[in-house]
Amino acid sequence: MKTAFQAFFEVWGRGKPNQQMHHSKPAAKTVTGAAEYMKIVAKSSWPEKNATNTFDVQPEFSAEHLIVAHGFKSESHTVLSGDGYMITMHRIMRDLDRRYERAVILHHGILGSSEDWLLLGERRALPYLLSDNGYDVWLLNARGNKYSKTHTGKSAERLEFWDFSWHEMGIYDLPAAFKYISEITNKAELNFIGHSMGATALLVLLSTAPEYNDVLRSGVLLAPLAFMYHVKGPMRLLANFYSTNGHNSLNFLGQTEFMSSGTFPEQIVKRYCKGDKRSCENPMLLLVNGGSQLLETKLMEDILTHTPGGTSAKTIIHFVQLAKTGFFQMFDYGAANNVRKYKNGTPEIYNLKKVTLPLALFSSPSDWLATVSDIQTILPLLPNVNVHHVVKADNFGHYDFVWSPDAPDLVFNFILPLLDKITDSKKDSFFE
Repeated sequence: MKTAFQAFFEVWGRGKPNQQMHHSKPAAKTVTGAAEYMKIVAKSSWPEKNATNTFDVQPEFSAEHLIVAHGFKSESHTVLSGDGYMITMHRIMRDLDRRYERAVILHHGILGSSEDWLLLGERRALPYLLSDNGYDVWLLNARGNKYSKTHTGKSAERLEFWDFSWHEMGIYDLPAAFKYISEITNKAELNFIGHSMGATALLVLLSTAPEYNDVLRSGVLLAPLAFMYHVKGPMRLLANFYSTNGHNSLNFLGQTEFMSSGTFPEQIVKRYCKGDKRSCENPMLLLVNGGSQLLETKLMEDILTHTPGGTSAKTIIHFVQLAKTGFFQMFDYGAANNVRKYKNGTPEIYNLKKVTLPLALFSSPSDWLATVSDIQTILPLLPNVNVHHVVKADNFGHYDFVWSPDAPDLVFNFILPLLDKITDSKKDSFFE
C-alpha cells in the first residue's frame, strides 16, 4: 500500500502541471513600519551569523534534551484542548526560580514540531535569544505531531483521531495553551510568534473568537499561510490536480497521518530532485523549498534527523484548498456536507477584520508557500499590521525563517526589539 507522501509525489511526477489560474485581485496597499522601528533595531546587539552551535545535535534527542544540552532549563507541560487532545509544550528558562513578567509562545510551521526552533543552537536559535532577554519561552506542539499524538478518548491508530486541520489547532489548542500559560506564569504578559501554519492557527482563533485579541499582547507572523493562491512547487500541483479532478481527487493522500518520518521512493528523488539528494528525500524540505543554499552541512544533518514532525492528511488538504480557491476559508467538505456543517453550500470565510491584535509580518520573495502576491493580499485585510518586514536575501525559503544561519541577522534581529517596545508600552500606543 502506498504511503501518503508516495502518492503525493507520484502525482507530482506525472508530467507538467496545469497552468496556474489567475484571479483578479484588488491592488494591495504597502504597509510600512513605524518611525522608531529602524532606530530600535539599530540599537540591538545580536550574535554573529557565523557563531557555531555549542552542542552536537543527536538524532535521538528530544526537544527537552536539546534545550538542556544547549545550557537552558527545560520543562515539559501537557494541556488538554477543548476537544480532548493532549497538547505538549516545552518551556525554556535560564532560571527556574525567576518570576517572569513577560512570556512568549512560539508555534511551529507546517509539518513541524518544537524541535524546529532549536536546531540553530544556543547562540542563534530564537527561543534561546528570547530567554536570554528575559522572556518565559513556551514552544507549542500542534495536535498530531510527534509530541501531541494523544487524546482522552481516541487512539492515534484510528481514523477519527486524525479528523482535524489547522482550524481545530486554532479554535481548540491555542485557547487551552493561553489559559494554561497564564495560570502557570501568574498572568505574565503573553506574546505570540507563529511560523507558517502557526500563524494560520492564530488568525483562525482571532477571527472566530475576537475576544482573544485582548488576551495576547502582540503577534509576530513569520511567513504566514492564509491566502495561498500563488503558491509554487508541489502544493501548486496538488491544487491544480484538485481543481481539475474534483473534490474527492485528493483521497489518495489518506485520511490519517500524512507525514511522520522517513523518506519517499528513491526513483522519485532521482527524477525530480534538483538540489541535494538527501534534502529532497525529506518530504518536508521538498514541499516548502527549504532554502538549502543557505544551510550549513552540519545544520542540514540536524534538520534531516529531526524533521518532519508529522500532521494529519486533512491539514495538508486544507492548505491545498486555499491554494485552489484563493480564499482564506474553512474546510470544504463538498456542497452537501457543507450545508450540514455551515448551513451553506460553500465554506465560511475567515473575517480577518476581526483580528485587531497588533501584528508584525515577515515575508520573503523566495518563499514558495507564503508568496509575495499572497502576502500583499492579506496585508490590507488585517486592521492592525504595524510592521511588514521583507527579508532581503536571495533563496530565503519558507523554513529559513526558523533555521537559516542568516535568520538571526535577517529575522531575529528585528523581532526582539519589536517585542521589547510592545511590552514596554501601552496597548493603544504600539509602534508609535
